[in-house]
Amino acid sequence: MLPTRELQGSDVVTSAVGFGCAGLFLIPQRSARRWVLDAVYDAGIRHFDVAPMYGLGLAEAELASFLRRRRADVTVTTKFGIDPTLLTRGVALFQEPLRAFLAKRPSVGEGLKGAGRGPHSGAFGRFLYSSPGYHRHSAQLGLERSLRTLDTDCIDVFLLHDPVGDLIARAPELIDYLDEQRRLGRIRCWGVTGQPSDLPGVMECLGRAPVVQFRDDIFEGPLSAELMPDSARITYGALARALPVLRRFLAHSPGASDMWSNRVGVDLAEESSLPRMLLSIALRRNVAGPVLFSTTRAERGRVAAEAATQSVGLSDSKVRIFSDLAAAARLACPEKIRTS
Repeated sequence: MLPTRELQGSDVVTSAVGFGCAGLFLIPQRSARRWVLDAVYDAGIRHFDVAPMYGLGLAEAELASFLRRRRADVTVTTKFGIDPTLLTRGVALFQEPLRAFLAKRPSVGEGLKGAGRGPHSGAFGRFLYSSPGYHRHSAQLGLERSLRTLDTDCIDVFLLHDPVGDLIARAPELIDYLDEQRRLGRIRCWGVTGQPSDLPGVMECLGRAPVVQFRDDIFEGPLSAELMPDSARITYGALARALPVLRRFLAHSPGASDMWSNRVGVDLAEESSLPRMLLSIALRRNVAGPVLFSTTRAERGRVAAEAATQSVGLSDSKVRIFSDLAAAARLACPEKIRTS
């Protein structure tokens, strides 16, 4: 049984680890994506994070199919404020051969991966996604669409998706609408997701957000508690940047793998050890909500579940040693951390 987390100020209780669907569509075949979702669920993970832009606009509908017989025992996050363009919806019809094509051409795939951050991420991003802004009307349209697409009566967590402060219009009206939908039971809680560097301006504009979702990994400094003293927290990105940097450091530093394995007390050369440790530490860093991870490999669901269990008994000394390892990797690979 996985540990659970409660989102403060709401009745949302879910598994300590959640699954982020943003990277799921790197898998070309729908049957293989379903295999991953099934494996994650079977591992005990009960929180799923999605957005209208994910999967070139198809992720919510695909998740709805997966959740149809499971909705009562899972929680779902979706978002508003970034939409796929008409071009993207057309491209999505040919998603399976497109994904297969990109898998053979990593450089093109990396460009589209960067564009996946939204309309503010270069030329690709502007072609693929648009932002209707963050105000009452866009929230209303987004909520109605997501309720319909996810085939559900209620969204557990409804978030402003990567807002920029000057795109948030008439914040009091927006907040009134979101609070009203919570009272009506159409959402259980609401909040904002964004990069840590953008959150201060967003929070200054909004004034408050009951839930804040942001990237956090072992290379990030702690986000100021004053920024969101009463907010529940959902974090993501524990593996995306840190895992390749640490693997590169251990592989290219003579004797490093054996030395750090002895210090940590874990065989870091074993494939699942680093992901398990990084997720365990992320769970220690965030006790106010679930930690999201994403994978294209079904067996990683079990690893994430093991991390959730392991984090409960993870000692402070082991966390400090692993932080020392991260500091050594930062010194050895600073350019990899800056550009991630």
